[in-house]
Amino acid sequence: MDVQDVIELIEYFRNLQNNEMKFEIEELRGYIDIRFEELYVKLTEYIDSNISAP
Repeated sequence: MDVQDVIELIEYFRNLQNNEMKFEIEELRGYIDIRFEELYVKLTEYIDSNISAP
């Protein structure tokens, strides 16, 4: 293995790590979006029930 091979391996693993991090970030964004949507629905239901209460 020469220096060029080592450099290519480092670049390969760096790209692999970056892609994995991007995937994890996208998963996290999706999870946060779902949680905000659930919170919005619950908050809306709560407000609606309190407004219609005598």
